[in-house]
Amino acid sequence: MVIHNLKGVTDFDPAVMTLRNHITDTLRRNFELYGYQPLDTAMLNYRDLLTYKYGEQAEIVKEIYCLSDQGARDLGLRFDLTVPFCKYIALNRSLKLPFKRYEIGKVFRNGPVKAGRLREFIQCDVDVVGDSSRAIEVELLELAITCYLQLGIKPQIQIGHRQILTGLLQHFGVTTNHDAIIGILDKIKKITRAEILTELSKFLPADKSTLLLEAVVLDLPSLESMLPNNQGIAEIKDLWSQLTALGLSQYCIFTPALARGLNVYTGAVWEVFDAQGRYTSSLGGGGRYDQIITNFVGSGVAYPAVGLSFGLEPISTLLSAQAITNPIKLLLIPMDTAPQCHALANQLRALGIPTMLWTAKPKVGKALEYAAATQIPYTTVVGADEINSGRIRVKNMSTGTQTDFVLNDIKALAHYLTTAN
Repeated sequence: MVIHNLKGVTDFDPAVMTLRNHITDTLRRNFELYGYQPLDTAMLNYRDLLTYKYGEQAEIVKEIYCLSDQGARDLGLRFDLTVPFCKYIALNRSLKLPFKRYEIGKVFRNGPVKAGRLREFIQCDVDVVGDSSRAIEVELLELAITCYLQLGIKPQIQIGHRQILTGLLQHFGVTTNHDAIIGILDKIKKITRAEILTELSKFLPADKSTLLLEAVVLDLPSLESMLPNNQGIAEIKDLWSQLTALGLSQYCIFTPALARGLNVYTGAVWEVFDAQGRYTSSLGGGGRYDQIITNFVGSGVAYPAVGLSFGLEPISTLLSAQAITNPIKLLLIPMDTAPQCHALANQLRALGIPTMLWTAKPKVGKALEYAAATQIPYTTVVGADEINSGRIRVKNMSTGTQTDFVLNDIKALAHYLTTAN
């Protein structure tokens, strides 16, 4: 037997998990500050439920991991968090709307593997159902900007609107294959102009393809002159006005070709990139999808919805060079003083200080070696002399400096552990 991981799945060691936990903790904290409630949906679902949103021919449906149970039921692992969210709303129609939820959980896709893209990965989503306002879209964009800035990433949020692309197609007399053509235009920053024209040639004559490519790089005033009554342009103008009033438009750029590749979006869409260009792929995205849950429930009640997804894998890849220290602040090394050290550790933990008690054989050298290897920043050796004197000496493992503390003044020790460099 050869012991190895499947392609596209991985194990994350403690150093990597410290970074990943830092990211998800930052997201979760902000999600809750903005009033989003936690939700956990099932990973295992009926396959026909998973295929509902896109249809059998969609590329993403081909990436579903399919399986069956002992009852020979046709099942699949969830490939996103949106379809299970739709199912939750359908099963809980008495929910008070608007309902704001966040979910951080594993999804599975049997697709191509590359840097920042795995087959088993975690999605971090926030969604609102029951709110058709522009204000909630602004809130989601503000939430995204807040989270990325706190993670040390200056975001560039590209914003588009599918109705603008549909309006352009109608303006140039294109009456069929709208979804396919929009899907091609959405690739404008990913493939060459020649490749775009080749793909468009399957649906359009060369002159119309050229006109479209010229139009989808125009600024908003130029597009408004071309499409004076376009609903998508009106919505983008309103969105931009609110973003500007909040000082957020500096992080945003109008990108008329952006459609996010899917026909499920009914309003504004956005994708997030690193403004410094350190990572070229998308770090997250979202948009308004007013019909998915409405059609899924099928009761005649409208369920307008808008959502935002953060890509944990690409964010982790971007931040992988960032130094994240071991969350353990102090290693307590008892010398025949385990009960006293246990009590001290619990006092520090009660104040929110992650503290590790050395329980292996009481060899100070081994303990200090362990702290250095695992980047625990502070250590203290506690023997009978320390207990009798009521004082301990804390060593900074980076500088080698030592600082004395009174055992009874736990708050002073806790303050030092959280503020000293």
